[in-house]
Amino acid sequence: MPHIVISGASGNLGRKIAAEILGRLPPEQVALTTRTPDRLSSLATRGVRIHAANYRDPAALEAAYRGSDTLMLISGLDVTHRVPEHRNAIEAAKRAGIRRIVYTSTAGVHPRNPTLSASDHIVTEADLRACGLDFTILRDATYAEVFPTVAAAPALRSGKFHHVKGHGRLAPVSRRDIARCAAACLLEPDLHRGATYEITGPELLTFRQIVALMSKHFGVPIEYVECTPEDRYAQFDAMGIPRKYTEGMATHADAHLWCSEEMVTAEIAFEQGYHAILTDHVEFITGRKPHTLQEVFDFCRGLDFNDT
Repeated sequence: MPHIVISGASGNLGRKIAAEILGRLPPEQVALTTRTPDRLSSLATRGVRIHAANYRDPAALEAAYRGSDTLMLISGLDVTHRVPEHRNAIEAAKRAGIRRIVYTSTAGVHPRNPTLSASDHIVTEADLRACGLDFTILRDATYAEVFPTVAAAPALRSGKFHHVKGHGRLAPVSRRDIARCAAACLLEPDLHRGATYEITGPELLTFRQIVALMSKHFGVPIEYVECTPEDRYAQFDAMGIPRKYTEGMATHADAHLWCSEEMVTAEIAFEQGYHAILTDHVEFITGRKPHTLQEVFDFCRGLDFNDT
């Protein structure tokens, strides 16, 4: 069985992947890297190796990765600055003796996708293919948990869900399903070597359909309102959401750690069809169907985005 290191493990997805792995591997075969080791103290008491490291510190990454053969590379948060960070991780992995990398990319990878973060993932995917290590790429669709938690809050306050135009479609996927896919790829590398998967939920939905589900779930009428990109920037500015990501910025109740440039360009990309992707890859990888958005709404009841 592989020795696995999860890079960026203190985030919600990283913790879920770690839980999946620790259900099948002894803790001494698992290492975790994070900028905030205290958040993983409970796992340290179980014998999991916890390393303080970030993507801007190649030496710390190399030390954290040494002793493992498989790296779970969870993409960084600093949109438009992640390419050098991910390159640091890939080069550190090579120096440390890592043989394979599983990477969290994004759905809708296309050279003309206007989403701000898409260009980061396009370059990192190319870097992985050229690095000489085995790799698996998971192109994750939008987290389904965003809708009952982050996106619902302003809509419930105002009775309106604002979005750039109204015809885009997507297949939101639960972080639980992403974690199961990641664990399978980490634990069975020979089955997934060189593969690029589109990790989606089971339904291709319009935003109007998502808003209807949101309204029914919370028992509150919610009007869908089409906007221009300029309108959306003005709305986010009024909410105090920064246009650009900055290292260490505070979590915003209505935007988590996303900047408005990322969110508005993503809404434009949804409208243009770049994310209208539906696959059976979750079931192909794990043998289980992914959760529906209704199921995600149900298990997010009473939770916030950090807990889902």
